[in-house]
Amino acid sequence: MNKNSLLKSIALKGYDVGFGAKKHFATYDLAAKAPNLIALGTLTAGVIQLAFKIPDDINKVLSVFLIFIGIVTIFINMFTDKKKEYEEAGIKINRIYQDLRNLYFSVQGTAETDTGELNSLEAEYNRLIGEFNNTGITHQMMFSDWYAHYKFFVQLETDWIEEQRPFEFRDKVPLALRWTLCAIGAVVAVAIVTVIVLFVQNTFF
Repeated sequence: MNKNSLLKSIALKGYDVGFGAKKHFATYDLAAKAPNLIALGTLTAGVIQLAFKIPDDINKVLSVFLIFIGIVTIFINMFTDKKKEYEEAGIKINRIYQDLRNLYFSVQGTAETDTGELNSLEAEYNRLIGEFNNTGITHQMMFSDWYAHYKFFVQLETDWIEEQRPFEFRDKVPLALRWTLCAIGAVVAVAIVTVIVLFVQNTFF
């Protein structure tokens, strides 16, 4: 592998490794913090139901919300007992990411003609990738991808990766999130149009 190919490979794998680290941290954060947020939301909904006289329709919505929260809690509890494993894996993968970044700069500072040094750096690259493959946990929590995108692009220094792989908007915003936002926008638009039509009909007809 020549110098340019090695730089490209390190940068591309750096993206995978950095995102992998943040995804493990995202699952850990969700498993550690979500139960408290869910408990607060459940308590708030319960207090509202007890303290105020609520129309039946709204009360049904709150009840459905509480049932949904209960289902989500069951799902999250599957990860709660193993959250420490996700944290430890995230820390290890984050160290691999830092080692890859240092390796990238070492390759940059190596002459194209110094094949011995480049071969040595390539061997280190392969070792780090093997360590990454043996460390990652495949099963991650739902929505950890979305959270990991935020943690990767906002919290992590990625300039060295962008030298070889420029990031675009579609890289920074997950496809599923884009479709979800479009769906929400469509529902809101339909609701607004419906309200306007009903208002016009009741006012002028």
